[in-house]
Amino acid sequence: DTLDKIRDYDPYFMGEIVLSLKEGKRSSIIDGQQRITTFTLLLIYLLKTYGHLSKFPCADIEKLIYSDDFGTPRFNLDIAERKDCMLSLYETGTYIIKDSDPISVKNILDRYSDIADSWNEKINETNAVAFAYWIKEKVIFSKVWTNSDEFAYVIFETMNDRGFSLTQVEMLRSYLLANITAEARENAMHEFDEVVKQLVNIKLSSKSKAEFEFFKLYFRGHLAEGLSQSKDSNSDFIRIGKEFHRWVRDNSFDLGLKESSDYVGFISKIAYFAKQYAKINNLILSRNTKDYLYLIVNHDYGFTLQPALILAAIKYGDTEEVVTKKIQIVSKYLTKVLSWRVWNHWMISQSSLESPIYELCKKIRDKDTDELNKIFNEDPIELPKLENSPTLNQQNRNRLRVLISLITEIVAVEANASDYMLNKKDIEVEHIWSDHFERHLDEFTDESEFATVRNNIGDLLVLPKSFNASFGDVPYESKMEQYFEQNILAQTLNKRKYINNPDFRRFIERSQLQFKNYEHFNRASVLERAELYKNILLYNWK
Repeated sequence: DTLDKIRDYDPYFMGEIVLSLKEGKRSSIIDGQQRITTFTLLLIYLLKTYGHLSKFPCADIEKLIYSDDFGTPRFNLDIAERKDCMLSLYETGTYIIKDSDPISVKNILDRYSDIADSWNEKINETNAVAFAYWIKEKVIFSKVWTNSDEFAYVIFETMNDRGFSLTQVEMLRSYLLANITAEARENAMHEFDEVVKQLVNIKLSSKSKAEFEFFKLYFRGHLAEGLSQSKDSNSDFIRIGKEFHRWVRDNSFDLGLKESSDYVGFISKIAYFAKQYAKINNLILSRNTKDYLYLIVNHDYGFTLQPALILAAIKYGDTEEVVTKKIQIVSKYLTKVLSWRVWNHWMISQSSLESPIYELCKKIRDKDTDELNKIFNEDPIELPKLENSPTLNQQNRNRLRVLISLITEIVAVEANASDYMLNKKDIEVEHIWSDHFERHLDEFTDESEFATVRNNIGDLLVLPKSFNASFGDVPYESKMEQYFEQNILAQTLNKRKYINNPDFRRFIERSQLQFKNYEHFNRASVLERAELYKNILLYNWK
């Protein structure tokens, strides 16, 4: 279209720019820095590529990029660490990265290159002048300003709480950056954005997003004081779950956030603990049961509050060695809590344990490893006694699969034969007895009683699904030889396991656990094995 027609185009609205204006000082941008940076790069590209054309509005475009500030030429978005790069792009259209340049400069150069790579060929020398006029006259920003950084944030938050809201993470980011001086804001913004980038790449097994879960876990586990979970409560716990960005703002004094440096330090702490949160999740994905058995067992139980408890124990600035030790200490105690509850048919869902877990978080905050061991030795979370024995049903099948895999691995580790079963595919809970009531008429007259004993943990192993397909229906006496080719807990049913196995024999001697082989496996044998399984757990946490 001709320029006269472009005059009649409707405006294209690019949203609000929120500024904090201080008398005698340049404005601070509370919201809009990325958009302004992007437009500045686009205008430089237009000027360098089409500025030679007749009627191209060079002077007007230059004023949008670079202007006079009381005799000092400045970019309209003036950030010291970017200045060399922006000036070089403005003057030559190129820049050579220096080793001393921060990552933000590299990002700017990469984004400038993106403009040429993704340019629409329909915009060329035939219509670039019209396009430049459209950009400078019809692309509209609304400028919202106040002379208070704090109130600028309130404006920003209010605007973004309408319609398509920004996320809590984005609102938190803006609040923290609004309270940081202009000189320190760029580095703080980069540090916060790197945190979010790191969190976005974490894929949780639940439907939750790590970039939200981390902040809730960290703020509740490390910083919250009021932990009431009553729905009508206005406790720290409830508010963090609903709106953690506002909770930080409203509790800024109690959190020690007074000066710009406090906010910078707060972001640095967030970055440190986000790194530890990522480490925890990466260790789970690694399935390294040699060093982190309990961490992985808790994950296999499906317990999602484990990172909160571990993060609470980590102190800001702990070395990698100390963090590793704390992960091992906390996860082992948590495995005890979960396993004791599974044994006694107690729930291990997040809702059933959320209150005691966060109360424990408060108790172990910032403790050293000796203090942690002392606290956990006193069993701070109520544990049931290991009485009776669990019975398999449809609801607890997966939990028992994990529990028996854990018991199997405890024995395997003690016998120098570590081989965590759930690191393999298609591992299932399998019965030692085949489902044939008629083979047990000498001990049972009632089929339901037979089924109850058959589902007792003492009659259960974890084995490859293929084993049950091949041998699940045969009598115990035929299975017994095949068990010797399976995991160590299955092997202990066979007398050959007790011959020429020095590591296993030494384990029996030091543990005094009543392992024995069975030529025939009857009702008493099931109860003996259940007692053995229980005592293996007790031995491991003695």
